[in-house]
Amino acid sequence: MLINWFTVLAQIVNFLILVVLLKFLLYDRIIKAMDEREAKIRARLNEAKAKAKEAGQEADAFRSKNRELEDTREAMLAQAKEEAEAHRKALTEEARHAATSLKSAWQEAIEREKATFIKNLKTSTGTQVYAIARKALSDLADADLEDRTIQIFLSAIRGMDKKKRDALVGSIKEAGDEVLIRSAFELSPAQRQKVTRALHKHFSNALMVHYETRSELIMGIELKVRGHKIAWTLQNYLDGLEENMLQILDKEVQRKSDMNEKNVAPTKDEGKKMENAIITEKKGSGPDKKK
Repeated sequence: MLINWFTVLAQIVNFLILVVLLKFLLYDRIIKAMDEREAKIRARLNEAKAKAKEAGQEADAFRSKNRELEDTREAMLAQAKEEAEAHRKALTEEARHAATSLKSAWQEAIEREKATFIKNLKTSTGTQVYAIARKALSDLADADLEDRTIQIFLSAIRGMDKKKRDALVGSIKEAGDEVLIRSAFELSPAQRQKVTRALHKHFSNALMVHYETRSELIMGIELKVRGHKIAWTLQNYLDGLEENMLQILDKEVQRKSDMNEKNVAPTKDEGKKMENAIITEKKGSGPDKKK
């Protein structure tokens, strides 16, 4: 078979022309389109990486914020417990102070009432005893009760031992030879003269005697000079009655005081309820935890 070299050359030329045409008209555009597509894909990948990195940063920030919120929540709960405990202690202390104040005020009122009661009782008892004694002595011995009181008083002066008498004489001299006689009743001139003569006899003729009436002595008479006293009075007999009455009143005061303390002071359960209420309030007012 014979080769037609003209045809071969023509085909080669046509092929080269086709290649040139494909290169300039098609291949460059395809390469360009592929490069552009590759650039877009690379840009999208970079954008995806950036978004993934940003998402990771946001996740880290979220976890950090979540930890901060958890720490804040724990701190607020701890603070709430401390405040609740402090509030409970403050209320307990306040209640104790209130109970103490009420107790003191109540005891002061009781003491005033007790003092008034004892005073009235002593006065009333003394008055009745005085009247009964006066009537009894008048009926039995035909003697005046006041004269009998003076006789007992003067007997006490005559019966003093030497040591006591010397001490009393020394006090009288320090007082300028003056003494005070106080009595529950008004002494008549004759009674005063009797007492004065007895004092002059046992102490000193230069003695100046002053008289004073004091009803609170309750059927009694006494001599006072510079801290020394010689006396006879129903007070001594009423002291036992007063002591018994004071013991009864003190027991009643203590009983009511114990009752008041139990009623005023808050119980342990009440303190726990106050603590739980404050913690619940703190939880409700704190920041919400993200989920």
